[in-house]
Amino acid sequence: KQWYQRRVRGHFVLNLLSLQEDVILMALKPILFLLVTYLGYRYCSTLFENDRFFSHLSTLEREMTFRTEAGFYYMFFKIIVEAPTFLEDWRSLVNDTGTEYPSSINTLQRFNVYPEVVLGKMFRDFRGILEQFDMMKYFKQCYGINRAEGMDQVESCVGAGDLSVFYVNCIFVLSGLMVGFLFLLGCHLSENILGGLLTVSSFFYNHGEATRVQWIPPLRESFSLPFLILQTLLVSQTLKSGPSQSRQTLLVLATFCFALPWQFSQFVLLTQTLSLFGSYSLRFVKLEQITPVLDHVFIGYVISTICQFFNTMLISSMYVATYISFKVVLLLDQTVKVSNKIARFALDVAVFVLIAGLYKAISAWVLQLSDDAHIFHILLAKFTDYKDFHTMLYTCSKAFDFIEMETFFKLTLTLLLPTTLAVLGRLIYVFGATFFPSHKVKEESTTKPANKATKAKRKGAATVVSENVDDVSWESHAHLTYHVFQFMCYLGMAVILMRLKLFMTPYMCVLAGLAANNFVLPQNTKSRYVIVFLMLGAMSVQGMINIQKSLVIQGEFNSPQQEELFLWINKRTNPTAVFAGPMPLTANLRLSTNRYIVNHPHYEDQGMRDRTKLVYQIFSRKPGDEVHATLKSLGVEFAVLDKQWCTKNRPRIGCAIPEVWDLEDPLNKDRPTFCDDVPNYSHLFDLVYSNSQYRVLRVK
Repeated sequence: KQWYQRRVRGHFVLNLLSLQEDVILMALKPILFLLVTYLGYRYCSTLFENDRFFSHLSTLEREMTFRTEAGFYYMFFKIIVEAPTFLEDWRSLVNDTGTEYPSSINTLQRFNVYPEVVLGKMFRDFRGILEQFDMMKYFKQCYGINRAEGMDQVESCVGAGDLSVFYVNCIFVLSGLMVGFLFLLGCHLSENILGGLLTVSSFFYNHGEATRVQWIPPLRESFSLPFLILQTLLVSQTLKSGPSQSRQTLLVLATFCFALPWQFSQFVLLTQTLSLFGSYSLRFVKLEQITPVLDHVFIGYVISTICQFFNTMLISSMYVATYISFKVVLLLDQTVKVSNKIARFALDVAVFVLIAGLYKAISAWVLQLSDDAHIFHILLAKFTDYKDFHTMLYTCSKAFDFIEMETFFKLTLTLLLPTTLAVLGRLIYVFGATFFPSHKVKEESTTKPANKATKAKRKGAATVVSENVDDVSWESHAHLTYHVFQFMCYLGMAVILMRLKLFMTPYMCVLAGLAANNFVLPQNTKSRYVIVFLMLGAMSVQGMINIQKSLVIQGEFNSPQQEELFLWINKRTNPTAVFAGPMPLTANLRLSTNRYIVNHPHYEDQGMRDRTKLVYQIFSRKPGDEVHATLKSLGVEFAVLDKQWCTKNRPRIGCAIPEVWDLEDPLNKDRPTFCDDVPNYSHLFDLVYSNSQYRVLRVK
């Protein structure tokens, strides 16, 4: 009897300790979330400062650091901040005549600049409060900076009261939130905090392969990806635990915040729909699990589309096509019963593909839409010999290459790739076995160890963690199939286009956190700590080296030729002058001089692609009189020639703009380039400015 009483007391103590551990871990989660969020913010801001020496740049230099489309988006933030009133600026955004002169466009419909609208309004209010209470001196300090010999001293301002500092720091806060959401997603999937720590550590150790926000903050992905991670977490929670009003409201909001800033979001949501379809068609998730996810994600997307004034590219997107086809499949499954698993799967796939294809074809025909045609041309060029002018401007960029083997080598050194493959292999084995009855994984209720655990629990013993993964019900982990399919989609995207590894690598970090999940790797509470910390130790060997290499990078932005060009334009040209030139330059020209431009780097619109091709005749071999006629038809007053764009001195053969024109315009292949031949057309063009890199021609 005494022995029995001591045993009961021992079990009571164990249960109490276990309960205390759960309470401690629950209390730690929000603390760790805030900690990793701050670390993410701090790490990105430090890398950016080290690379650009941003705190010591003048306002003009800071604007020039936002190259190509980054400067294009920052331009709208600056316009909003400097407008007399916010309402007046709103009107100028929906009726903009200076960005695609002489056309009037709705920038809120075309360019996904709502983040700049929100941040611009926030800065105006923040600045107003500081000025009202005479506190600006505490949030903005300015001082003179001596530069290289021959360059004037400039004023540089730091603090949240400076518009560029405010802007980039808001983006870095979002990048920190992305790390925090990754932590929560890792905790959710692994069902413990250790999985979250494993996910976050993997992300920091592979930071250079997972994000580029630290180098180019204003890109659309910087605003969208944090909300994609949050949305993925909410989708996974709904698939696992079922819908709830608060969760579904958050899912709509997260989808809206993800879709609104980034036009590419429609393709990400397409992969999500495909992943959900894969999980459903194989019957790993049920109708009542999948329907609330599909519908609430679509609601968020619809609200985003409305805010973008019913952008036709969003209406006819493949995401909308697959959503409609998925709903048809769900309706069909409720009316047509097919007992054979393979036949049912084949029927679902056939209907899904047919309906999606029909919707896409019909919507594109009705709306007369060709804006997204370049995407299919890029994919065609990746796998065939297809080439055209617009496709080569994309595929000549390294970011549009197939992924490099070096990427996988780097991910292997930090053990991220081996860990991910091991987790994937285990999940595919377990779920593959459940799909075939002859190899079905045993459920917890039918296994002997589970019965022992149940009996022990009835006696008041501490809960026993199963040592055998077969004793853990796969049905409670069926939501993991969605993550397997989603990763496969991201992997395929990254392999085809290297720049899309920003989806693949963070998701690998999430899957690596599953190593702390008992369903994936059989373990008890004690062994889990040992396994995770051993993995962290092994990952840290190369991971800490990667972090140290990133932190020692020291750079300083310097572009005197471009600065001289912009100063000349501000001083010597009319405020309403119209310019044309290379896309990366015109974006910064519009930002720093507020002159009108006829082309810019937002290349997703068919009209802009056609217009840019016309402008790029200045880098072709066409006769000067033909180039002159084209520029006059566009209303161009000044054309800017960049020396680097005029020559064939490019890293890749066939990728210089004159070489691209040789493919497009073979009749003039033997002529000199317009850049070299322009002195012979002095009756059509005046050389009004030149330095070692740029020439400005006035179109007569």
